[in-house]
Amino acid sequence: AVTPVSVLKGVPQHGATLGRASAPVTLHVFEDPQCPYCQEWAVGTLPTVVQNYVRTGKVKLVFEGVEIIGPNSEPALRAIYAAGRQNKLWNLVEEIYEHQGKENSGWITTSLLRDAATAVGADATAVLSDSGSAAVTLDLRNAEAAFQAIGSPGTPTFVVERPPALAQVLQLTGLDPTSFDAALDAAIQ
Repeated sequence: AVTPVSVLKGVPQHGATLGRASAPVTLHVFEDPQCPYCQEWAVGTLPTVVQNYVRTGKVKLVFEGVEIIGPNSEPALRAIYAAGRQNKLWNLVEEIYEHQGKENSGWITTSLLRDAATAVGADATAVLSDSGSAAVTLDLRNAEAAFQAIGSPGTPTFVVERPPALAQVLQLTGLDPTSFDAALDAAIQ
């Protein structure tokens, strides 16, 4: 299996963005760290998206963390956005999915987040202290507002931006790499 670290290795990250700032297409990825379908996408399809679209400079990804499963998602979302301050957001998302437990079972603990941050080479103490910051709260509010604006369809949801065209929700037949790549290709033609 490809480890998350190698999937992301050498790909630029800035805050919640993965990929080159100059990429002509932005793909907003709405996820809840407790969502099993988000994990399925992140583990099974994200590596292909990174390889075929992000590394080639066609697309940049923006993480949009939303709490839809339950309140246990919030500490993970806060830690994820805090890791973005160290340009390790996508690494931490991947690491958290590697340890995903059952929905609303309380599996997202401070020690899990500390261990995950350490595992991806982030300053875990800073991640945990920054997770309560006003800046992280604003990140969460902005993601929630964007999610409400598209009608809160569930997670994962993907929104394609390719100016000057209007942003559109990616219409998917499946989360597997073949289905996803086909939908993304159609959206960015």
